[in-house]
Amino acid sequence: MEKENKIFEKRNFYTEDDSGKIYILSLLIPILVSLFMFMLCSGIFAMAGKNPETLSEQIWYKVISAVVSSLSFVFIYLIYNKIYKVSNKIVNYDFKMGWQNYIIAVFVGLIVLLGMQNFIGLFDKLWEKIGFQLQTTLLPINTFGFFVLNVLVSAVAPAICEEIVFRGVILNGLRSKFKDGICIVLSALMFALMHGSLQQLVYPFLFGIILAILYIRTGSIIACMLTHFTNNFFVLLFSYLQTKTNISMILPTTWWGIIISILLVFVVFAIIFLIDKFYYKHKNKYETDKQFGRTSLFLWVSLGVAVFLFIFNLIFALS
Repeated sequence: MEKENKIFEKRNFYTEDDSGKIYILSLLIPILVSLFMFMLCSGIFAMAGKNPETLSEQIWYKVISAVVSSLSFVFIYLIYNKIYKVSNKIVNYDFKMGWQNYIIAVFVGLIVLLGMQNFIGLFDKLWEKIGFQLQTTLLPINTFGFFVLNVLVSAVAPAICEEIVFRGVILNGLRSKFKDGICIVLSALMFALMHGSLQQLVYPFLFGIILAILYIRTGSIIACMLTHFTNNFFVLLFSYLQTKTNISMILPTTWWGIIISILLVFVVFAIIFLIDKFYYKHKNKYETDKQFGRTSLFLWVSLGVAVFLFIFNLIFALS
């Protein structure tokens, strides 16, 4: 009986207030955890007689930092739900979403990459011209072992951890206050700003829009995780194959290459529109009750913090 009462006390919804609080924590906690890890490992390095300045170049340190950073999202989610007595099941881990949704999730993850990589490449060239140093894969990817390690660190972990927070919690919370169109764009913007990098602004924003649409239509976070993983996996696979064959899939920066790159983006969203119209519309649309009153201060503060951190990182990267 006591266990049943505890379950009954848990609420089964998020609000935009929850979205703002979770977003602030998701912005700051990974930074604090990374800083703590760096200080701890630097101290250990110094005690061992090694140069702490070489720490950031160590493969093991990069792997641990990336995994811990991703897992921090899950810890935030679990601890927050524990403190505020929110059910962990709200994000909807629905593995029984139908084989069609599994196929669509993989298909969407792949077409987003194929359709947008050239468009994003145009921005990368623009960023380079203004003096921004582009980042490559977190780890070397010139061997199959490193490829597998990259998949675990940069595909599996982010796909699970980031989706739980950004689509499962933040998007859900925003839907309690705003119309779905606003929620889709706002959650995608929050997702993009979280990456804190000019290079990772446009693509996560566009991808975040598609992931939000997918979550709203399927109601399952598993679909978003699978799409996210598929996208990241093929990014890494193409990078690995490029190191082996020296063949690039990026179109040349000519007038026709630019036009095709832009057109491919429209093709991607046209495909998403067709899938939504002829498969999801009036079929798998999950609605939430809207709350009235003022928008949570935490939501606006969290957006302000995200913009501040983004600008700070940009200035640091350009200096």
